[in-house]
Amino acid sequence: MLTFIAISLLVGCVVGFLAGLFGIGGGLIVVPALVYLLPMVGVPEPLLMSTALGTSFATIVITGFSSAQRHHQLGNIVWDAVKILAPVMMITVFISGLFIGKLDRDITSKLFACLVVYLAVKMVFSIKPQPVESTKGLTTKSSVMGGILIGMASSIAGIGGGGFVVPFLNSRGIDIKKAIGSSAFCGMLLGTSGMLSFMVSGWGNTAIPDYSLGYVYLPAVFSITATSFFTSKLGANATAKLPVPTLKKGFALLLIVIAVNMFLK
Repeated sequence: MLTFIAISLLVGCVVGFLAGLFGIGGGLIVVPALVYLLPMVGVPEPLLMSTALGTSFATIVITGFSSAQRHHQLGNIVWDAVKILAPVMMITVFISGLFIGKLDRDITSKLFACLVVYLAVKMVFSIKPQPVESTKGLTTKSSVMGGILIGMASSIAGIGGGGFVVPFLNSRGIDIKKAIGSSAFCGMLLGTSGMLSFMVSGWGNTAIPDYSLGYVYLPAVFSITATSFFTSKLGANATAKLPVPTLKKGFALLLIVIAVNMFLK
C-alpha cells in the first residue's frame, strides 16, 4: 500500500500541473497509471478499467476545481461559452457512464487508446491559429451538439474533456488561453457527473476492494489529489508565461505514447 500511495502522489504532481496548463482533467495520465497501480490493491482484472475510469473522474473533481479557481482569478473563463456546454456535457457523461462501466475491459481499453490518438491529432492541429474569417461562432446548437459528443467521448476515456473542449472552443473563435480556462471549469463539473455515474454503476459489487464507493477507489483519489490540488495552480500560472504551442507538441507526443502502451496491453 505504501508503494501504491507513493506512486499516486507522484502521479498527482504531474497530473495537476498538466491540468492547470492545458485545461485537461488529467484522466489521460491517471487512467493508464491506475490500470498499472490498482492490481496492487486487489482490484480484479474484469473491474480494472471501470475502477480506473471512475477513480479518474473523482480526481478530476478536485484537480479541476483548483485549476478552474486559478483560471477564474486570471480571467480565463468565458462564462457565455460554458453556460450551455457544461450542463449538456454533465448529463451526457452521467448517462454514458452507466453503460461504459459494464463494458468488457478490452473494449474500453481500445476505445480509450483510439480517443487518445484522436486527442493527440487535435492537439497538434490546434497549435496553428485559424484565420478569423474561417472560424465559426459558438451558437446554442453547436454547444449542445458539442456537449453531447464531448460528454460521450469523455465518459469512455475517463477524462475531463479538456482535450476535446479546448480545440472545440478555439475553433469557435475563443482565444486559446480562455479556451483552456473554460475547459478547466467544464472539466470540474464533468468530473462530478462521471464520478457519480460510476459510483452508481458499481454500487453493491462485492468484488470491489475495501474503501471503494462503487467504481471509485478512495485511497487513490486522496493520494493523487493531495498533490494535484497544488500543482494545478502552478500549471495555470504557467499558461500565461510558457510557449503553449511548443508544450502542446510535447504533450501530443506523450498522448501517442500512452495510446500505444494501452493498445499493446
